[in-house]
Amino acid sequence: MSIQLLGLVSACGPVPRWANTVGPPAIHVPDAPSPVIDSNGRLMVVNWNMHVGHGDIARLIGELSRAEKARGFGDPEFVLLLQESFRRGAEVPTAGKIDVPKRISPPESAKDIDDIARQLNWWLYYVPSMRNGTRAGDDGEDRGNAILSSLPLSSLEAIELPFAVQRRVALIATVTDSQNTPRLRVAVAHLDTRAPIAKGWIFGGPVARKRQARGIVDALKKHSDDELPFILGADLNTPFGIMEPAVETVATLVPRRSCGKKSTHTSGLVLDHVFARLPDTWSAAECTRIDNTFGSDHYPLVLPMNVPW
Repeated sequence: MSIQLLGLVSACGPVPRWANTVGPPAIHVPDAPSPVIDSNGRLMVVNWNMHVGHGDIARLIGELSRAEKARGFGDPEFVLLLQESFRRGAEVPTAGKIDVPKRISPPESAKDIDDIARQLNWWLYYVPSMRNGTRAGDDGEDRGNAILSSLPLSSLEAIELPFAVQRRVALIATVTDSQNTPRLRVAVAHLDTRAPIAKGWIFGGPVARKRQARGIVDALKKHSDDELPFILGADLNTPFGIMEPAVETVATLVPRRSCGKKSTHTSGLVLDHVFARLPDTWSAAECTRIDNTFGSDHYPLVLPMNVPW
């Protein structure tokens, strides 16, 4: 089965030089996808910042699956919208003389996102935003967003967001059923923590994030007429919570789902958000924050639903 790759769209003019220091997109299509047993139409969409290999995806999936079975739903399908996933290997070019972000060191035992997809036998779409330090050769690393799914993915897009302090690339994909019929569009994004020093650093951050959020909205508008259900999972890096302009900007196109009043980061801040436009027939439950970081510094946000496929 093939995946349609629609390529990189820039929302900010010229692509920053950092783009030359990262490897190509990673796409994994299972040779023989594992059949889903007794899912009862249950779909779990998870938004999570993995903190560059510190988050344990296998543990997260295992815990959610056990909880769903205990509720009588059987084995659910999963779509994971992941920030700060990482890739390691010789396909990551050397940094050369370009300044790149400092390395966030994964645990020694951490598998990169491609290995995780192969181990799970799931579909993967990963696009690096930036290098993860200066290591080279087989130890070269980059990091960025990923969509990891037990269901097939198609129509893959990468959106280069307006540059502030670090390069940011949002992803869009279409989730299909076993008959290759489009059923759901998903997206994942991760915005800057701050603005350049010349533009106010901390207090200029909301303005920079609003520009990046506008880049996401503009990219999504071209899909707004096809009526596919849509979910965006994002680490918007909003220290001011839901009052930030970035949240309001995305919500003009897709409603924000409340995932409770708990913090989404171990610092106590609400940085992560889920936006969803779903049909009433999908019986979506409340979005919830899982009370376990599974090794990351962010808590996963989970939107469960019954899908009449």
